[in-house]
Amino acid sequence: MQTPELWSQVPQEEVLTRHVDVEATVEEVWEALATEEGRERWLEDDPDRELVVEDAEPPRRISWWWWSGEAPASRVVIRVVGIPTGARVIVTETAPGSFPLAQMAASFQRTLVFA
Repeated sequence: MQTPELWSQVPQEEVLTRHVDVEATVEEVWEALATEEGRERWLEDDPDRELVVEDAEPPRRISWWWWSGEAPASRVVIRVVGIPTGARVIVTETAPGSFPLAQMAASFQRTLVFA
């Protein structure tokens, strides 16, 4: 699967970085981020969403491209850092300037679920 060409047609970018601290181990967080089963527990259901993992450095970093339908693709880089109370998840999403990242900021408040 290829990343849509729409990305390269837009010269401006928006970058949104957010973080959340969770009471889980780095390994538990990694399972929730790096596997389809894990992502299904916390990502909103979107049957049109495409997600292509770009690279991964288990259990600390993963990056992917995702898009839904005809929307431009955005690149997501997630870093997982151990902290005394569990793990800090740092998400940086880069998208074309026409993509409404400011509106997506609230959606980051989704809860990561760890079984």
